[in-house]
Amino acid sequence: MQTSSSFTQQDGLFINSHFHQFIEQQLAPLAAMPSDDIYQVLATLVDEFGCTCRKTKHNADDVLDVQTLLNAYQHNNHPYCNVDSQTTEAVLDEHCCQVPAIIVVALMDTLSGTFNTDQDAHAIYHRAAQLTNRACTHRVNLVNVSAA
Repeated sequence: MQTSSSFTQQDGLFINSHFHQFIEQQLAPLAAMPSDDIYQVLATLVDEFGCTCRKTKHNADDVLDVQTLLNAYQHNNHPYCNVDSQTTEAVLDEHCCQVPAIIVVALMDTLSGTFNTDQDAHAIYHRAAQLTNRACTHRVNLVNVSAA
């Protein structure tokens, strides 16, 4: 399998060089977690949730650019990522398919302590918390329905 030199292979995943650098230099130190462990958790999440997330993807051209993702996290304000519509070119699986962005964002949120309320993402956030021994950062928005 051929890949571009702009990707690094980690735990069966191909990580974009910018995202790899971000994990090594910013996310791992912030999370106080070895980067090898971060890659292993990401690979596990991709194995467990990648297929489900791809099945619900409906917009082929709805891509979250890696620089957008990195810039947002560097400014502590990440984009809202819908589980059924966005992917990122930052991470490719072992078949060189784009990994759904919600998987990457769930791990980054969990490690940085950033809360998310995407209704369809609870299982991914819960599993990311288990794998990293962190608190789950997913919160369910409760709708106040009054019985009038």
